Amino acid sequence: MKNSWTWKASAGTGIWTPCGRTDSAAGTKVLIADTSAWVEFLRGTGSFPAHRLRQAISAGQVIVIDPILMEVMAGARRDAVARTQRLLEAQHLEALSAKLDWLDAASIYRELRWRGVVVRSQIDALIAAAAIRLDVPILHHDRDFGHIARYTPLRTVVS
Repeated sequence: MKNSWTWKASAGTGIWTPCGRTDSAAGTKVLIADTSAWVEFLRGTGSFPAHRLRQAISAGQVIVIDPILMEVMAGARRDAVARTQRLLEAQHLEALSAKLDWLDAASIYRELRWRGVVVRSQIDALIAAAAIRLDVPILHHDRDFGHIARYTPLRTVVS
């Protein structure tokens, strides 16, 4: 259950409002696949995130943002670098908002810390901030996003 608190953009833009994001051609919802989901998929684990990511790739429903591109490519196996890069670049690439996503990520991280919740990765807070701004859910295999979703408008894809 989400706790109710007012989400204010840290850049002074007022109360958070969703922008809505739908693939207009197909009328289907898109998602951000976190690095943890990509790892499950690339390792062929057969887990829910791996299966759901395979479906989303086939349907053209995957958004890749800068930090995820960097994390997945940094961890790519030597023999799979080119193939992994082609796969990622074939998705919808979305840049971070120059200042807003970074400041909102800091707000998310701070808010959870103040509540006694440890988010292990500040990059996860950055990915969450971008997902909130784009109004798209995150497909993941990472407990940080569950914590973040509990206290923010972040939506996640769950099995």
